[in-house]
Amino acid sequence: MILLHRIFSRRGGNPDWQRQSFILLLGCVFLAVWATPSGASTNPDLVKTIQGQKAEIINGVAVSPDGQKIASAGDDGAVKVWDLNSGKVVLTLGKDLQSADAVAFSPDGRLLAAAVMAGGRRGNAVQIWDLANGQLVQDMREHTQQINDLAFSPDGNRIASVSNDNTLRIWNVKYGTLETTQKETKNNLLALAYSPDGKKIVATENWDGKIQMWDAVNVRLIRSVQAHADWVLCVAFSPDGKEFVTGSRDGSVYVWDAESGARLRVLRDPELDPVNSVIYSPDGRYVLAATQSRQILTWQKSGGKLFNFYAGHELSVTSLAFPSSGKQLISAGLDGTIRVWNGPGQGGPDSLFAQAMKYELGTDPMEQDLGQAAKLYQQAAENGQAEAMFRLGTMYSQGKGVVKNPDEAKKWWSLAAEKGNAAAKAQLQTGTKVALAVAPQPQAKVEEHRAQPEPKAVEPEDKKVKAAAKEMPKPEPVAKAPVAKDKNSLYEEGLRFFKGEGVTRDYAQAHKLFVEAADMGSAKAQYRLGFMYSLGKGVKKNDLEAVNWWQKAAKQNDPDAQYYLGYMYEIGGGVKQDLGEAKKWYQKAAANGNINAAQSLKMMP
Repeated sequence: MILLHRIFSRRGGNPDWQRQSFILLLGCVFLAVWATPSGASTNPDLVKTIQGQKAEIINGVAVSPDGQKIASAGDDGAVKVWDLNSGKVVLTLGKDLQSADAVAFSPDGRLLAAAVMAGGRRGNAVQIWDLANGQLVQDMREHTQQINDLAFSPDGNRIASVSNDNTLRIWNVKYGTLETTQKETKNNLLALAYSPDGKKIVATENWDGKIQMWDAVNVRLIRSVQAHADWVLCVAFSPDGKEFVTGSRDGSVYVWDAESGARLRVLRDPELDPVNSVIYSPDGRYVLAATQSRQILTWQKSGGKLFNFYAGHELSVTSLAFPSSGKQLISAGLDGTIRVWNGPGQGGPDSLFAQAMKYELGTDPMEQDLGQAAKLYQQAAENGQAEAMFRLGTMYSQGKGVVKNPDEAKKWWSLAAEKGNAAAKAQLQTGTKVALAVAPQPQAKVEEHRAQPEPKAVEPEDKKVKAAAKEMPKPEPVAKAPVAKDKNSLYEEGLRFFKGEGVTRDYAQAHKLFVEAADMGSAKAQYRLGFMYSLGKGVKKNDLEAVNWWQKAAKQNDPDAQYYLGYMYEIGGGVKQDLGEAKKWYQKAAANGNINAAQSLKMMP
């Protein structure tokens, strides 16, 4: 604005120029605010971040039944209990633990159980502590390999656990004794969940992507269902017990009928983005999934369209938990943080505005939906959110997502202006024609407005001179030298088209730019091309081509490409399955800082 003021002040002696300058200045204000709304850069749903120790990986998180405490399981063996309100540690449990992979509160909140690797003979243990005094009350060691998950029965009398030793085991909580061991597969068992009535257990497998449905009372396998194309990493029952949801390492999220085992809905098709945790909101209205790409995805139970997402973790999100109120959501991740969010539908006007922006812009991974954006803007505007008022007015003025209505547009702009919204004030002061003529699409690149020199007055001339001037040949236009683009700028431009950030998402254009950057040696572009070919985004799905691009990037030490190359060797995608080669690439990726590769190494035989 200082620069614009200096430009305009040079023409201070001309009243016409001053009027034009004022209109242009207000128009620029409008453009700046429209293109970069203040709400777009904030995260109104994030309530607080609880920071653990540096470099501490949190594998699991749970919330006490009264919603006052959070428990976490750390990769370094730390089992901690936090006060949710203050974010402070109130208990550190366990001695000489090498790792902890899962935690669970008992239904009455008196006990905490954890799946740990402890010292001594048979170190894989299910340990239980009394939270009143922090004393270890049970130390149950029958699993022979890593315990991946555990869960209390709804009555609190038993704990079920699953392990890389291929077994489901059920323990008596009061006596600390093993009641039963069930082995129905040669695959590792990765996750489990009790139904709310305690009559069923669902357990998940790795290599074959199957789910096991158990009669929990008689402890017998009811059926084994081929569920996903890859490891099934997580499972959760709905509060009414009628269905359950699973998430896979292939990125898919499916909903199943709890009685028949039939698949009911596909919430997410396979992506190269593993789903580490799934959960239902306590009221059963929403299904949520935590991903390797650091996002928490939210769907309404009644539909299959992505409803919203949370972003804030710096590394993969590993675990999700809800207090019974559902007002807040708890997440934990490989970045060593626990984050507290507004639960779905629990945020205020700023949350509605932020969600509406995602719909309006089609922010990855959500698809553009102007009608839904307008509805959310309306809700936020009716609750006093000024930017929502302004954007709703603009949608009415352009007929986007709503029926075009200039009166409604002016009404909402006026209400926004009364609340001090600069863009709305500029819109009303410059007039509809001027503002709409220069209004860009949201977050579109705004070109710099340069003031043109004031035209000089034309002095009377001889007609012959004028005619001669007209007949003079026009100078040849000077060709502008093309602006050279380096591989990094080509990659960044391609990424904008790939994600739909500031432009309409266009996978074909992204592919074109990535190829240019990749041919110039960009490892990031080579990695992205592998990603596109593996998923068939903008190109025909081709695992061989995906491996080809990942190999090029991996040779340049790109850790993400090394991780996915290891993944392809592990599952036999585009190459012959070779677990030795998979481990080699996972090790290289882990050495280069890819934590997901380190996690995959832990799970391999």
